[in-house]
Amino acid sequence: MKKSLIAAALALSAAACSPGAGSEWQKSYGKTFYEPNEGMAALYIIRDEPGSDPSPIGIVKDQYPVGSLASLNWMRLDLPPSLYDLRAYGTQGSTELIVTVNAGQSRFFVAEPKPPGNAQLREISQVAGRELVRKGQAVASNP
Repeated sequence: MKKSLIAAALALSAAACSPGAGSEWQKSYGKTFYEPNEGMAALYIIRDEPGSDPSPIGIVKDQYPVGSLASLNWMRLDLPPSLYDLRAYGTQGSTELIVTVNAGQSRFFVAEPKPPGNAQLREISQVAGRELVRKGQAVASNP
């Protein structure tokens, strides 16, 4: 009886160490979603389906353009911990968002049009952000 219990315990621990095993948290994020680089934060800026306003939205970080999003696509910025000034530019105006990032963080923002001719960045949850990133295509990344 003892031997069969020991064998069962060894089999269970081997199964727990197999590559397919993991916590529910790890399973929900999938195998191909990359964590931030060491000492950095990953900032994802995503454009969802453009709907009736397909005009591109320009993204600027600290007065420097980092890219433009026009359809279901995204960009990733790997940033050291600090305070950042992000802007989303529409055809006629821009909206500012000040964010502070910490090492090890992954944060997700949606770039969306805001009438008339403006654009904005809005933070979304990890779950919603990862889902949109998986649906879209990368247009820029600086890992």
